[in-house]
Amino acid sequence: MSGKNVTIIVAVIGAVATLGAAVISNWNKSKEQSPSIQQTASGAGAVNVGGNATITNNIMKSQGEEAAERVQACEGQHGMKIASEKTELSETIPAAGFGSPKYVEHVSFRSCTWPRSGYADADGYLEVKVQSVEGPGESEASGVNIADRITAPCKQLTIAYQFGTQGNYENQTPFTITADTIVTADGKPWTNESGALPFYPDAGEFVVLHNDHYMIQSAKCP
Repeated sequence: MSGKNVTIIVAVIGAVATLGAAVISNWNKSKEQSPSIQQTASGAGAVNVGGNATITNNIMKSQGEEAAERVQACEGQHGMKIASEKTELSETIPAAGFGSPKYVEHVSFRSCTWPRSGYADADGYLEVKVQSVEGPGESEASGVNIADRITAPCKQLTIAYQFGTQGNYENQTPFTITADTIVTADGKPWTNESGALPFYPDAGEFVVLHNDHYMIQSAKCP
């Protein structure tokens, strides 16, 4: 082979090698600059553009976000300002015949929670109602002249009272009461020493007897 032919072949090989290197380099740059899809830990798809900007598409809400939205919707549905409320309402029932008017106080403990408890409504709403009426005692000295008739969607309640006299108040130790039972404000069973109840408790009702110094502060299902 002549020297001229050898020179031509070497030149061709060099050109091919240079072209191949350029093609590979451009392919690598294109790969680096093209958007890549990454999977985030929360299951959300993220697109990385140019290695700096990240666009995230949230496919699934967190449990905290869902709970907050559920509670907010429950509050709006039931006209509540916060997730747990105590409301009070008083009324006077006119006397029948020659009797005296009756003073009745209504207290409601309302709450919105999520995940909801087994006693709550489908939207997480739960309400415990208290109706304070005349008790079996004739006077405040009897200690049981007021009866709290309590209704709730559960069979057990944790109840707490506050004792107040002459401007001083003391929170009492909470106690548990079971439906269809009658206790005093300290959680002890009523011994029926002050006469019979002036009403018949409904099935499933909770009854707590006390005097004017005790005020119910909370009533919660377990």
